[in-house]
Amino acid sequence: MSQVTWPKDTQAARNAFYGDPGKGQIAPQMVPVVPPFAMYYEGRRVKAIQFHRKAAPALLAALNEIWDYCERDQKKIDAAGVSQYAGAYNHRLVRGSSTKWSNHAYAAAIDLNAGENALGVKKGTMPQFVVDAFCRQGAMWGGWYNSRPDWMHFEFVDNGGRKPRSPAPAFGRLPLLSHPETGAPVDELEDPAPASSPPAAPPNVQPLDPDVRGDAVLYDVQRRLKARRYSPGVLDGRWGSGTSGALSGFMNDRGLALPLPSSVDEFHGIADQVRAELGKAETEIQPDGSVGWFRPVSSARANADPHILAQLAPEITPARRNFLVALWGSITAAAGAAWDTVSGYVSEAWDFFTEHRDVVDDHPGLVSSLWDHVTALPYGVWLLLGAGGLAFIAYNSWRAINTSTLAVTTGERQ
Repeated sequence: MSQVTWPKDTQAARNAFYGDPGKGQIAPQMVPVVPPFAMYYEGRRVKAIQFHRKAAPALLAALNEIWDYCERDQKKIDAAGVSQYAGAYNHRLVRGSSTKWSNHAYAAAIDLNAGENALGVKKGTMPQFVVDAFCRQGAMWGGWYNSRPDWMHFEFVDNGGRKPRSPAPAFGRLPLLSHPETGAPVDELEDPAPASSPPAAPPNVQPLDPDVRGDAVLYDVQRRLKARRYSPGVLDGRWGSGTSGALSGFMNDRGLALPLPSSVDEFHGIADQVRAELGKAETEIQPDGSVGWFRPVSSARANADPHILAQLAPEITPARRNFLVALWGSITAAAGAAWDTVSGYVSEAWDFFTEHRDVVDDHPGLVSSLWDHVTALPYGVWLLLGAGGLAFIAYNSWRAINTSTLAVTTGERQ
């Protein structure tokens, strides 16, 4: 049983106990927790879980109890869904709030088996022995929430004095030899992820598009870099020059003293720090009161200086010419078409129907006569159609100009 008195679940109490996420006080206090059994995140073996040093011993104790309860049998762990790791540290605010930090931002919360225990579902599948293992350490379970149960979620804050329903297991088996790097049992190190129910992505990783086969973590960083106006190119979870340039620019602007990776494998070595810094950028309060930091740009660029636009977006010049030519051509053609149609074709049609109004219902050549008139449309009608085509070209040119200008003024186009 944990002897730690966890803080109340208020921001002031958490800040006093763990540190203030808004002041960068959490990351220096995180330590790796090596799970005693195999855990997987997006199909990749979890080597260690980054957790707050004050809560790390309790997390390891809970995982060890779960391992003992399952008789140190990986198949039982997989069947219980505990091997489906769904995230721990995440520097973010509570969803829907602009001021309150999530418990994940303190590196004091962990999610398990998100696929079957998503936030708000009527009933999750979290086994009671897993709940008891965390409860024995004094942790709070999201399944106890009154409003929206969060069945996958465990956090190390005061749980209101709740007690486990069963005693701790005691099997007395000798531990297997462990791998020196991961701490996992050596006879399970090469086990693949459970095929029947792959682990779900943590909340801050968006699901990949069906056609994307890249890395999920890199895809998440690409998406978030683009939102900060650092363009990585195609969002595909693959490493390339676009991603390298966007990441380099972000790290430089944010003062991150990290080595620039040259591959996905090297990227994973700094992924946690990059995602933590992205979380800070996404929640920073700006001088104007808005939430979120974006790529800084010069005043000249922000005000769309023509010289800068011509340098960074040369396609704007021909697009602007196309817009002006097409716009004036459309106006001229539409005016000519309107005059010709109103003064000629409408008058001709009126005369035709006036002369044949007594035989409209039974004249055998009526359809043929109408078709003759359609095929004999005066040039004004075709002029009007041409005016519509020119107007369409002008509209698309205008959109292209605005899109390129916005990319330059916001800093996304370098």
